[in-house]
Amino acid sequence: MCSTCENSSTLNDQVCREQILSALLREPLAERIVLSHLYERDYESKEMEILYELAHLQETLGNHIDLDLSFNCQKETSGKYCSDRNKKLNNIIETSKNDPFRSIQLLGELREENEGGEELNIVDAVHEGDECGTCTKRFHSVVNEIWETEKGLIRFINLDENSTLDIDYDQLIKPNVRPAFSTSRIYIEPPELSEFLECYDIKHKNGRDLQVSIYEMTDRPEKLYMIIPREYNLDTNTLKMVERVRKKLIRFRPDDMNFANPANSREYFRRIGKKMLEEDARSHNITLAPADVNTYSELLAKYTTGLGILEDILSDTMVTDVYINAPADKNPVHVVIDGDECVTNIFLSQDDLDSMVSRFRAISGRPFGEATPILEMELKEFGVRVSVIGDPLSANGLAYAFRKHSRRPWTLPKLIATGSISPLIAGLLSFLMDGETSLLVAGEVGAGKTSLLSAMIMEIPQKYRILTIEDTRELPIEDLQELGWKMQGMSSRSSILSTNLEIRPEVALRAALRLGNSSLVIGEVRGEEVKVLYEAMQVGTAGNSVLGTIHGASASAVYERIVYTLGVPAASFKATDAVVVCTNTRIGGSMSKKRRVTQICEVVSGWDETADANDIFADIMEYNAATDSLMPTDILDRGQSEIVGKIAHKWGISIDTASLNIRIRGKIKEKMAIAGQTNPDLVEAEAVSKANNMFWLYMDMEKNDPNGPDYENVYRKWSDWFDRYSSTHI
Repeated sequence: MCSTCENSSTLNDQVCREQILSALLREPLAERIVLSHLYERDYESKEMEILYELAHLQETLGNHIDLDLSFNCQKETSGKYCSDRNKKLNNIIETSKNDPFRSIQLLGELREENEGGEELNIVDAVHEGDECGTCTKRFHSVVNEIWETEKGLIRFINLDENSTLDIDYDQLIKPNVRPAFSTSRIYIEPPELSEFLECYDIKHKNGRDLQVSIYEMTDRPEKLYMIIPREYNLDTNTLKMVERVRKKLIRFRPDDMNFANPANSREYFRRIGKKMLEEDARSHNITLAPADVNTYSELLAKYTTGLGILEDILSDTMVTDVYINAPADKNPVHVVIDGDECVTNIFLSQDDLDSMVSRFRAISGRPFGEATPILEMELKEFGVRVSVIGDPLSANGLAYAFRKHSRRPWTLPKLIATGSISPLIAGLLSFLMDGETSLLVAGEVGAGKTSLLSAMIMEIPQKYRILTIEDTRELPIEDLQELGWKMQGMSSRSSILSTNLEIRPEVALRAALRLGNSSLVIGEVRGEEVKVLYEAMQVGTAGNSVLGTIHGASASAVYERIVYTLGVPAASFKATDAVVVCTNTRIGGSMSKKRRVTQICEVVSGWDETADANDIFADIMEYNAATDSLMPTDILDRGQSEIVGKIAHKWGISIDTASLNIRIRGKIKEKMAIAGQTNPDLVEAEAVSKANNMFWLYMDMEKNDPNGPDYENVYRKWSDWFDRYSSTHI
């Protein structure tokens, strides 16, 4: 057993190597080998093929042991030379049992012996002394035959460059490695066909910073995301200590039952683990620095009540999505960074997936099994939305998708900074939100609909109440509440689950409509609640404004889905003021996808049920792929927008004044975005909320001016305030 073996349990250990090759000769169909010690090293797929080739090298060479190399030669000296050759060949054969790469090196040296490195094409020439040329030629023919048979291994170890060097087996045959307490496997060296691009650190609390390395694959248009967590590279004594404490920790039975709450269990076990580490260190005379105690206690919590290595990925602020395809042990984890989907060096086990779904089921309170093979929930600790599918929907095992929300709420200035929108778009959206419009944000999965919706909510003045309905919490309600928004969140049942333990979306919506005059935000418009929503919008009971997200690649696709798929009467759709479309755009055909707003259109008046999309919608802004920009159309430039006109009429201002209002708002968002390049805090929610409040205060002052609002003066006052605010927040 590797666990009791005194050797190092690696391919670089000669004893270990010989036992592995011998075992492979006895087990010709093994798919995987695991060297299990303090660290477990897994070999499978291509690595197993190479190991089998090394094992079979013994058989190939073994056929030539004690071979009669005299070929019935009658020369008196033939026995002497043949005996020497046999010794050399037998030495190569014996070496192949525990050091096959070295045996190939020796074979190469024998092949080139006395030939000055040239190819062997001996004729009946006699070398030193009275050696038989015919025997020599035949011997080298045998050597060449073996050499040609093993050309695959020769090319694999690149013999020409390494013929005089020691072979590093662990470098050539790279295992997937994991500490004994983790079932997640990683490979610790990048593949040969890759080039280093960049690296950065994942910041963990308690000193567990972790470096991420990004490589570009040279044989396919894909990037590699590599991490090597600290627990995969601990020294022997530390690893033994952590494993001892971990075993005690999993047997620990606490008196306080509060630990059963998933929200409390991690911190509970972290503290218990910290005490056990200190006790173990004292009993084994180990000196631990306080920082080490914190690091190792976090590690213990990570592998008892946590998510293991997956926590490291979810803690990476650069990662937006994580995908685990079934079967997980054969498919690496994939991540998305800035629109790029990257393969990782991480392979999760079935144990990982089973324990995770059990924990998610306990946290969410939602069922999961063959009758309900789908689970959706929010993992608040990491700010992610989790989707899990299992048998029979996923025949090869559990599959996961983690969609991350920003740890800080999105804002319009931040979206400008990322290139998703322009300042003019930000000004228009701010104007529409302040104008209490009913608006749908459309787009495909992962296009940034919820991010944009969150940013737009911040453009609703704080004096107004906001109600939200979501089946899985994604909107940053608590953050906005802390900043002063009057928000009430409501949870509804997922549209794809059959459980009756949660409130149906349409019931939640009817309850919201009875809670008084409020702006209403629907996390996703997709089911029976749509009819209730449009009924409320038509009769004016939905409150100040209605916002929601919906799947659809264009405004016309949204109309067709709502009217023809969801059954809302075409006349009711007129209650929608505008549609904003988000898209994952491959700019210039590149492999990277960037989130962009690609269409803003208004629903025009005067059409009937026979109208097509061209008669229903009018583009206010349209996307130009060549310039990667959303440009205003003539409707906006010439003041012909119906929705802008409707808000202007409601506010008692002219169209020109409304257009100036939009542009002033755009200038404000642009100034904040530019300031954010120097100080990122200036585009975050706290700064934006203060900036919006000051803008509304200055606007109120101008409304009392008998000559009407002077928006340029509003901007000057706001700009002076922002300069002072920025200078105190450097």
